[in-house]
Amino acid sequence: MPWWQPWTWGRVEEREALTLEQLLAETGAPTAAGEPVTTDSAMRLSTVWRCVTLLSDSVSTLPLHVRRGDDPDPIPTPPLLQRPSGDFEELSDWVWAVMASLLLRGNAFGLVTARSGAGLQPAQVDLIHPDHMAVTLDPESGRTVYRLGGQVLDPGAVWHVKAYPFPAAPRMPPLGLSPISHARESIGLGVGAERYAAKLFGDAAVPAGVLTSDQRITQEQAETLRARWDDRHKGRRAIAVLGDGAKFQAITIAPEEAQFIETQKLNTATIAKFFGLDPRMVGGETGGHMDYSSPEQRSTDFLTYSLRPWLYRVERAVSRLLPRSQSARFNAGGFARATLLDRYTAHKIGIEAGWLLPSEARALEDLPPVEGIDDRATPQGGAVA
Repeated sequence: MPWWQPWTWGRVEEREALTLEQLLAETGAPTAAGEPVTTDSAMRLSTVWRCVTLLSDSVSTLPLHVRRGDDPDPIPTPPLLQRPSGDFEELSDWVWAVMASLLLRGNAFGLVTARSGAGLQPAQVDLIHPDHMAVTLDPESGRTVYRLGGQVLDPGAVWHVKAYPFPAAPRMPPLGLSPISHARESIGLGVGAERYAAKLFGDAAVPAGVLTSDQRITQEQAETLRARWDDRHKGRRAIAVLGDGAKFQAITIAPEEAQFIETQKLNTATIAKFFGLDPRMVGGETGGHMDYSSPEQRSTDFLTYSLRPWLYRVERAVSRLLPRSQSARFNAGGFARATLLDRYTAHKIGIEAGWLLPSEARALEDLPPVEGIDDRATPQGGAVA
């Protein structure tokens, strides 16, 4: 068989169109810890699962409104946000799938399948599994080419969202970077630690202790002695009394074998860093002054440093599907809310000072507008007359 078989070259050509995540998902190349890491195996690690679900749940459950220009009042919900796709009738599920694709693959893809209105704006965008979309650069024009099942798609019908966008290089299209592909060594270490722990406690064949005697005993006597010991002491903390030169020596786990507990703690913190999360939010630990921060401060930090970049990405991506005069905005005020009393006190101060209107305070609380509320007199003390 000649080495230049046509199917070989065809396979190489197909591989050039795959992203790094697609190659990892297909080959499952082992890490230094000896564990192959794919997006599916990564999600079996509890830390990765929690990081992905925490960010996806947080973004998808926030209210998403559409505004026209600088008008603070939202407009009626457009068809796209009422039923975004055929597979996901609920907007929250659609946004969740977009976030999961970005977090796991670094890219989210959609195909516009319906349009409406005079401007034929997208009314439905069906999401495509990132592993099924091949993205390449046309060698002549340098434009991005999208292929689905080997068929070239119209770029105007493709909705492409990138996580951590990276510039294009020769023969490499502009794609988003995925935390999974860059954290694969840490994820492999976490998978290996969990596998080691399961084997250690499951089938490591390490007895709890050794019962010895100065006297010579037969196999039958040894079995009888072990059965009596288990019958009297198993599951109890009673004092054991031994005679005739019998001795019991407990077997403990060697320090180097027990080190996997610390390894798991460190691994949790490391993976959380790749996703930009406070380790405590995914079951990890932190040291220093952060341990003394209040839950309200942690919520504010989560919104500012972890969630806001993702909100901005999704807002910009959804806004591209809307007319140019419209933009999509999440209402993330819930994460910055300390307590009901603190919020209402802040609204009261703003209204009395004249830089906040009652209607704006209601909007911050995600409450429906009340006609004429800004025209009512505000007596001393801030109560509405």
